[in-house]
Amino acid sequence: MSRVSLKIVGASGQGINSVGEILAKGLKRAGYCVFGYREYPSLIKGGHASYQLDIESAHAIESSELQVHALITLNHHGLELNLQDLKENGIVVHQTPNWLLKPEEAALVRQRNIKLIELPVDSILARLGAKPILGNVLIAAYMWAVLGQDKELLKTMVGERFAKKKDLLELNMQCIEEGFAYADPAHGKLSIAVPEPRDIWKDHLLLRGSEAMGMGAVHAGVRLYAGYPMTPSSPLLTYIADVQNKTGMVIKQAEDEITAAQMVSGAMFMGTRALTATSGGGFDLMSETLSLNGITENPTVFVLAQRPGPATGLPTWTAQGDLMLAVHTAHGEFPRCVVSTSNAQDSFELMPIAFNIAEEFQMSVIVMTDKQIAEALYTQAPFDQEKTQVLRGSRLASEDQLPALKPTDRYDASAVDGVSLRWLPGQKAATFAGQGDEHTAAGSVDESAHNAVSQMEKRMRKHEALKATLPEPDIYGDADPNAPIDIVLVGWGSTKSVIIDVLRDPLFAGKRIDYVHYTYLWPLKTELLEKLAASGRKVLLIEGNFQAQLGKLIMQECGLKIPHHIVKYDGRPFFYDELRDALRTVITSDASSSRTVLETPVTHHP
Repeated sequence: MSRVSLKIVGASGQGINSVGEILAKGLKRAGYCVFGYREYPSLIKGGHASYQLDIESAHAIESSELQVHALITLNHHGLELNLQDLKENGIVVHQTPNWLLKPEEAALVRQRNIKLIELPVDSILARLGAKPILGNVLIAAYMWAVLGQDKELLKTMVGERFAKKKDLLELNMQCIEEGFAYADPAHGKLSIAVPEPRDIWKDHLLLRGSEAMGMGAVHAGVRLYAGYPMTPSSPLLTYIADVQNKTGMVIKQAEDEITAAQMVSGAMFMGTRALTATSGGGFDLMSETLSLNGITENPTVFVLAQRPGPATGLPTWTAQGDLMLAVHTAHGEFPRCVVSTSNAQDSFELMPIAFNIAEEFQMSVIVMTDKQIAEALYTQAPFDQEKTQVLRGSRLASEDQLPALKPTDRYDASAVDGVSLRWLPGQKAATFAGQGDEHTAAGSVDESAHNAVSQMEKRMRKHEALKATLPEPDIYGDADPNAPIDIVLVGWGSTKSVIIDVLRDPLFAGKRIDYVHYTYLWPLKTELLEKLAASGRKVLLIEGNFQAQLGKLIMQECGLKIPHHIVKYDGRPFFYDELRDALRTVITSDASSSRTVLETPVTHHP
């Protein structure tokens, strides 16, 4: 593997993201695939935060390493907390004058041959007459030089940002010159070898998962977004609000999640595509509205952005702990669809699909994401904006059908697949009652046993009808398809990216490893997995939760008990090197079952 990794650490509000984004944008323009990962505590300022970039050019990467080639620390806490994160021959760039290492830290530095570079940011800025905020450009320029990148490209990029501020532009250019000129007294000019760039990456997008999802919502024809801020769903609200003037979309920050869900449900009932997004605690509040949509058979789409619970839990960290919540939340029995994004590509592609399913089957669709996807920075090929159709549902009554409609057509219990005709308020057609009580075909209250059975069975027939249309899980693996299977991996959501990266590792050369990835999680299709499990030597489930929740759903649906689990629930994603090593251990083990719990080393815990 030729990836190179950099990590910027410091206090929240200190400019960590600025340095990371300057380097990420520049490296993408230079011809590299860049993946960005952020860690930060739930504080406005302070605490200890990081911004990590992993860089490759031979192929796409969408995961982070535990250990990095270079550490840039904006305060002394990085020297205390993150030295363990360095690889052998790593570089630390800091700006803490005369810092003395503890004996054990000095021993680590010697053992790994780590080079400590004190970049005199304050004295350089004082000499230039520049404010402290320009230190971010100075640090980025120094690292840009260490990576052997073109100075003029960095100047062009920074110049675009400050083109209208001539005084700041000149100071930024001077900072870039100083960064390139600096040589450490002890080590001289240092360099980190990076792979050869490739032009293929230059025309890619550089965006976060939430931005990709926002673009997908626009592409799906969403005209109203209502939400209440809650990490990690907030970046989606921010992005959609930022493009409001371009899209003409109505954006409403509601007073709470209940109101947001009600507004979206009302808009969808009227025929307007509308969206809301929240995290676990907010989704709890929306669950009553989800149940209302179940009985009124009102198409709706909810985005559930996962973070660790219970309660407030770890509000700025990641998890895959809400799968059971999405499948089972809200009182009563009614059909719903649950899908999960895994990266920027399907964060975009799944939004139109979610709305098409919602309107075709007149049900709620829950689109799951998590903090890792929502806030990760992806190098993304331009999206195909032609292949997706906006499908409003085959049972949405046409203008020709409206005059002949009867009130009893709306909830007609005889509908073979449970999906009856739908029409919109205000259209010149028969009226019906859309309400939360059990009702007749026309929507009138009816508590009789026969009616309760017929309406329940009507609604639940949608579950099997939808299941029949959903695709099987995707299978990834480059080995000879005729070779015997060594191991079958099973996962969903953000674990896909790191698994795909790990399977390229030379450690697994010659092994046939098939990865079964679930995008459509409910209704759950298991036939393909059952077939693979019958022929595979081992089956291994990889999930970011304690209970191996997808494994529980699989066992519930078909009786297949997956014997090997790798799980993680410390709020951190699966890192490339830790998952690689854990997977190698399971493959080489003779145990008939195993449970491996991964926990990120303490140095990664601010």
